[in-house]
Amino acid sequence: MLLSGALLLAVLCYVLGRPSSSLLEQVSFSRVIKDRHGEVLRMILSKDDKYRVYTSLQSFHPLLKEAVLMKEDRHFYRHPGFNPISLIRAFYASYIQGGKKIGGSTINMQLARLYYHLNTRTVFGKLKQIFLGCYMELYFDKDDIFEAYLNLVPCGGNIEGFGSAALIYFEKDTRELTLQEILFLALLPQNPCLHKPGSHQVHPELIKGSRRLLSFWKSYNHSPSLKEVDLDMKLIIGCFKPFKAPHYAQMLLNEFPGQTNITGTLDMHLQRLITRLTKRYVNRKKSTGVYNAAVLLADSERGQVLSVLGSVDFFNTKIEGQVNGAMAQRSPGSTLKPFIYALAMEQGLIHPKTMLQDAPTSFSEYSPDNYQSDFEGPIKAWKALITSRNIPAVYLASKLKDPDLYDFLLGTGAKLKHREHYGLSLVLGGAEFSMYQLAAMYGILANKGIYKPLDNIISPPDTLWRPSYQALSEEVSYLTRKILEKNPRPHSNLHSSAHEHESSVAFKTGTSIGFKDCWSVGLFEKYICVVWLGNFNGYGNPEFVGRQLASPLMFEIIDAIRAEKRNDVFVESIPEGISQIKVCQVSGQIAKKYCKKKVVTRFIPGTSPITECTICRKIYIQVNTGLRTLKQEGPGIKSEVYEFWPSNLLKLFHQAGIPRRTPPPFDPREKINLLQLSGMTPEIVSPQKNMEYILRQGDKVFNDLPLRANTDADVKEIYWFLGNRFIGKAEPDEKVYWPLTPGTFQITVVDDHGRSDTRSLKIGYSD
Repeated sequence: MLLSGALLLAVLCYVLGRPSSSLLEQVSFSRVIKDRHGEVLRMILSKDDKYRVYTSLQSFHPLLKEAVLMKEDRHFYRHPGFNPISLIRAFYASYIQGGKKIGGSTINMQLARLYYHLNTRTVFGKLKQIFLGCYMELYFDKDDIFEAYLNLVPCGGNIEGFGSAALIYFEKDTRELTLQEILFLALLPQNPCLHKPGSHQVHPELIKGSRRLLSFWKSYNHSPSLKEVDLDMKLIIGCFKPFKAPHYAQMLLNEFPGQTNITGTLDMHLQRLITRLTKRYVNRKKSTGVYNAAVLLADSERGQVLSVLGSVDFFNTKIEGQVNGAMAQRSPGSTLKPFIYALAMEQGLIHPKTMLQDAPTSFSEYSPDNYQSDFEGPIKAWKALITSRNIPAVYLASKLKDPDLYDFLLGTGAKLKHREHYGLSLVLGGAEFSMYQLAAMYGILANKGIYKPLDNIISPPDTLWRPSYQALSEEVSYLTRKILEKNPRPHSNLHSSAHEHESSVAFKTGTSIGFKDCWSVGLFEKYICVVWLGNFNGYGNPEFVGRQLASPLMFEIIDAIRAEKRNDVFVESIPEGISQIKVCQVSGQIAKKYCKKKVVTRFIPGTSPITECTICRKIYIQVNTGLRTLKQEGPGIKSEVYEFWPSNLLKLFHQAGIPRRTPPPFDPREKINLLQLSGMTPEIVSPQKNMEYILRQGDKVFNDLPLRANTDADVKEIYWFLGNRFIGKAEPDEKVYWPLTPGTFQITVVDDHGRSDTRSLKIGYSD
């Protein structure tokens, strides 16, 4: 009965005495940021101002663990928490013989002193140390105790643990230490005051101790590795306080506040390369007012950030260097235009060689202009994109439906204001985006249309959820990327043949309004590169033009990376859903037999527009007069192919100085029924569709509405009607003005071939 009671009491004491946490759970450790290869970027002091880096027992060098056991506690794995023989020997040598004091503490006892902050110079303190050493032995595994000791042992100054000591003194992981360095660290805990962090000299006592420990160690261990050290060789000791990739490291510290050891996706080799090239580039451009830049490089396949340069000088307050340009929200300029063309191809509005118009145009209240206020006139879709023409982009954006550009950007996580705040100005950079957001969006074009945000840390696939989704089809992403690959390198002639200067880099530039930001975003091999130049203070500079300033730096970076990655294999295949078709070189429409020049374009069957060419038509000409005739046979009659351009495009060709061969008029002596002829139906341009016009009371000048229409090439006159009432007639290029009155009306235009177009019009009074 007594035995049972004693046993019950022992069990109860054991249960009640069990610690509530593991040995290191309550210990504050330094926060350490590493790159993808284990290089330390930043180490932050613990909450109690120590450099204390958590290192698992398995991560320590085997020889370091063996050296520590040999020096401090050879019987660690055999004793119950204290070694009575060692204690008796130490007491006898220190107090009976009166010689130099020696220690008899086990690793358990030393850990108890460190862990519970004990004063072991008194008898009571020593007894408490022995008790707590046994207490740890009772509740914790030997390996847990040893791991805790290796992480908490003093190593000079405010450095604790061999993991932090190896990093600060030798810039190494503990597994990379040499035997000479291991001996130095193993001796430090016995007298950590012998070495002060920052000193490059090894104290003579540590050198002597290293010799003694090595000799003693060899007597127990005959491993060849113990003989491969020359203790006469000078030991190089530093005081390494890492501060690399500061913007990136700070971002991870803020993003993951609860994590101690963070392994980022950054590649410090690429980070150094990009930093060096960017600083040199900005230094070369300082005379033009360029002082700052930011660069982001990402792996498009894995969706991981490889390099983040937030500014050219983190410590330069004049350029606000601590601002992280990679995360700053800035106007993207024209870098969003590729997604307008991609959505237009997705919705069947265009294929790469569709003819668009680049001419002064108003879209409701919005009247965009080009960068240099010039206009190309008729222009193919692919060229309109790489030359960054504003009018075609805004026109296509106005035609997009479900999704339009606004909805598309919302799907990528963009923080936008309400739709009406931007209108069509969103096309030209009316909203603000960070480099991270732009890189992720361009990743859509690199990843077969799949959107996924960029990762900053290395995590197992099952622990990091990323909201990926199919933003564009694989076919459209491929076609858009191929258009951007036609964009010539900076300083190449934009108007020369695309194939002459094809860069094999799919890229787009952007310049914000007021020249405050300039961008270049490029896709090459498996990489996404985003470059920004500007000033964080928001001041504009005419030098801040994407193609002239940002692109050259981006290509310097790309060329340098390619030079180092020559053996990388990148294979790209054409999606199965893409076909080729011959189109008319003139119109961009599907070529018919009358089209003299035909070119091949890629298109998506079932999606891309497949309108047959209506520009090239065969007509009959009188040989003697050169006039047009309806007769198809007879002497002196021949057939020829002419271009029947709509009146608006024909006018643009003339304004651009591009001659077009227009059809001749009919012979006036020949009786012709023009109503029998086919051709393009006129299209009313003004008044605009879905527009309510407001009268200004008392303002006669601005209350006249211009009536204008686009017509076929062989139309000579058009006629305007208000309901059934005739308003007036004009040549195709002329306008007819109609004085507005309140009400709802039907406006009709009829050409001299009898073809017509009608539009409803609502007019009201202003308040």
